[in-house]
Amino acid sequence: MCSPQILAAALAEAPPHDDLCTGHGHHAGAHHEHDEGARHDHGVPPHNARSTAAHHGHSAADSHSVAADHRHSATAHNGHGAATYNGHDAVDHHGYHAAAHNGRGARAPRELGARATHEHGHGAIAAEGIGRRRALRTALGAALGIAGASAAAGVVGAPRAQAQPLNLSGFTVRDLTHAVGPDFPVFNLYVRRPVQRQVMFEEIIGFNTAEWTMNEHTGTHIDVPAHSQRGLARADAIPVENLVAPLCVVRIAERAAQDNTTELHVEDLLDWERRNGRIPDGAFVAMDTGWYHRVHDPAAYLPFDPLRLALLIPGIGPDAAEFLLTERSIVGFGTDTSSLDVGTRFEPMVHRMLLRSGRYGIENLAALDTVPESGATLVVGAAKLRGGFGAPVRALAFV
Repeated sequence: MCSPQILAAALAEAPPHDDLCTGHGHHAGAHHEHDEGARHDHGVPPHNARSTAAHHGHSAADSHSVAADHRHSATAHNGHGAATYNGHDAVDHHGYHAAAHNGRGARAPRELGARATHEHGHGAIAAEGIGRRRALRTALGAALGIAGASAAAGVVGAPRAQAQPLNLSGFTVRDLTHAVGPDFPVFNLYVRRPVQRQVMFEEIIGFNTAEWTMNEHTGTHIDVPAHSQRGLARADAIPVENLVAPLCVVRIAERAAQDNTTELHVEDLLDWERRNGRIPDGAFVAMDTGWYHRVHDPAAYLPFDPLRLALLIPGIGPDAAEFLLTERSIVGFGTDTSSLDVGTRFEPMVHRMLLRSGRYGIENLAALDTVPESGATLVVGAAKLRGGFGAPVRALAFV
């Protein structure tokens, strides 16, 4: 592992994300426009004799180096960053390739026939961004202590640990989680739509990453006690043993298809127990309304009545919540709708009853009709957000 100082030096003068991704600004591989004597004009001492890729005959595999030295090293020059020098490319200078030094040493052929041009004040720009990608990968490789592309052959990676297969013999795993994207239905009064922005691209830097802007209560997510009252447990403080629980699914989909604002009641729970036995201690109880089938139709998933200023969605009744919290010993309950409370209830009564008791809820569950009423085990992969009032989850049922 490289030191933080080396990594900082390598990245210190790299262009911002937008430059890397869009090609604006100077390329990450071109040397400053001045001639070979420019190092003296800049007032910097001569470069160390140990070049990075080819310096007076040193090969790319030599232990001294990984990149190129044309008076200024591609890895670091008197404190300058590894990827750039004075904001210009570190690959080509006055037509020299990255592997050449003052016309000496090995000249590597220009990758994919990229041409180098020199314009006063702009440095050398390699066609199609080849110079940028090559220099940035080389510099990052040097900073992280790994071989660059030109020296990759012959480098032996660390041995891989033998994977131990998980024994799921006799089990089927069901995914009870919605995929979240910018089009996932949210109630705009409380929650903004998710936004995804890709900021790194494999064509430029060798890998892809994206930044997400998303409310913690978007998609399939967990409501934790602090969501209802400050001072109670937050997302990172939920006991892990409570995130694995017997799953009890109570179905009211037939009724919900006829009545958007129906609620789960005690009688529904007692009917379930007559068929399946008592709700086990430590169980998670999920209400299946069939609502997840509507997720691709926002108007049907979140039907809003402008006259009543209410969402017309089913919920868990206060009587059912009271029964589960006082007569049974559960870790939490949830629903395949976007709220534990029925949409016409302005006060989040059921939320408060559940969360202030120290338990958790899950909203926007999916595919509850693919698991049995009893006998499955729920595994809640909740993001461990420090201080979170909720978090996205990957809910899995082992059947």
